Amino acid sequence: MGDMLVSAVEELDEKETLVQAKSLLRRGKRWMDILELLQEGMRRVGQRYESGEYFIADLILSGVIFNNVIDLEEMHPDHVDDSAVCGTILVGTVEGDIHDIGKNILASLLMAQGFHVIDLGTDVPPMQFIEQARIHAPQVIALSGIMTFSALSMKTTISELRKAGLRDRIKVMVGGSCVTEEIARDIGADGFSKDCIHGLGLCKAWLQQSKK
Repeated sequence: MGDMLVSAVEELDEKETLVQAKSLLRRGKRWMDILELLQEGMRRVGQRYESGEYFIADLILSGVIFNNVIDLEEMHPDHVDDSAVCGTILVGTVEGDIHDIGKNILASLLMAQGFHVIDLGTDVPPMQFIEQARIHAPQVIALSGIMTFSALSMKTTISELRKAGLRDRIKVMVGGSCVTEEIARDIGADGFSKDCIHGLGLCKAWLQQSKK
């Protein structure tokens, strides 16, 4: 149960992915379980990209398919308006990096769960994060990156947040293939998102803690 959804995502079959997702939801599958199945399908797409079987256009299509499932009304649980969870999240791909698939999926997932998301796009310099943090007062900033040098851009952004006096009031999450949990600690982040579902969980946990 669920293997057909994973396979549909892996094969980039948008129509079948929606059919399988809707079928599982009708049969009582939880929205979080659907997300985990989607994530597994996306992981397999990534593996096929790394092996040379898929190309960047295929990665983009997989992101579109993921978002189309997230947009289903059934994927919006009743508790999304829970004030103990919802908050403001600033997201962006750090300076020098233009990859946005993971960032876009995380942003869509957060919005679907009731968060106010400000997406700064790609190649975002540290000072832009700081300026927007001052304007929007987010509880969390999510920094994304794929390129190997992106970890340094993340470190610089976190350092500039500290210099601006904003670091203590904002949680910083980093994610993407350029970072690991160890690197996240070394560059001064509060947490490392290994995938979008994990990132959503971190944001929820941090927002719940801040409401106590």
